[in-house]
Amino acid sequence: MSAHHPAPTAPPEGGAEGKPFLDHLEELRRTLIKILLVFAAVFCACLPLTMKGFTLQFLTYPLRVAVGPEGGSIARGAMPTLSPSGGFAVAMKLSTEAAILFSLPLILFVAGGYVLPALTARERRYFVPALAAGALLFYAGIAFCYFTTLPWALGFFWRFNRALGLENLWTVNEYVAFASRLLIAFGLVFELPVVVLFLVRMGVLSYRLLSRGRRYAIVSIFILAAVMTPGPDVVSQVLMALPLLALYELCVWGARMMELKDRTSYFEHRT
Repeated sequence: MSAHHPAPTAPPEGGAEGKPFLDHLEELRRTLIKILLVFAAVFCACLPLTMKGFTLQFLTYPLRVAVGPEGGSIARGAMPTLSPSGGFAVAMKLSTEAAILFSLPLILFVAGGYVLPALTARERRYFVPALAAGALLFYAGIAFCYFTTLPWALGFFWRFNRALGLENLWTVNEYVAFASRLLIAFGLVFELPVVVLFLVRMGVLSYRLLSRGRRYAIVSIFILAAVMTPGPDVVSQVLMALPLLALYELCVWGARMMELKDRTSYFEHRT
């Protein structure tokens, strides 16, 4: 009577499931150290540019476009600060945010290298394009805000204050906080297509669900815009909600194209 031996099982497709738990922790520690080193190197490169005024001049460009010569010294970047450490705080904030923006592709590359071995071949096929698309959309959101929304919002508030007989004495701390929060908020909300289309690919959402839920999406987008924009003003919220509505419509049609492509591939395999 011969003994029955179970057939050997194939190793996991991703290749990382067989690692011990401590090896995963060690790999995670190395990845975090690499990310911190990348960020520190880019921060050290950005700090001299901030100290020479280049970063602040770049951030005040939308204000110069919005108010022109009417802004005087404030529009040229010579803004007052109300505390002894105000300049230092602004310099650190500008250098940190510039380092985040410039190091983002490298950070995503390092983080992707940690996640990639645990994915299957099918998941890798979508992971890398989604990572690249997410970075591009983040920068696209910042660029959209920098060249359109931020100048328009600054010009509106500047002239609104003047119409009320108020003098615009914006401090550098307040301006940097307002502008940087709005720019980063636009970069984050422009990730909407990546999130929605990923959920469509995973089967959580569909073209029909997105199309029928349009009215709820509109309400949700305005709520999201109210949460993400700095301050309680309606102007910034509307300026963020409008491009988000356009992105949602792109997501609806993108879901439609994905479903049509999957249906075509299914029938091609059947024939």
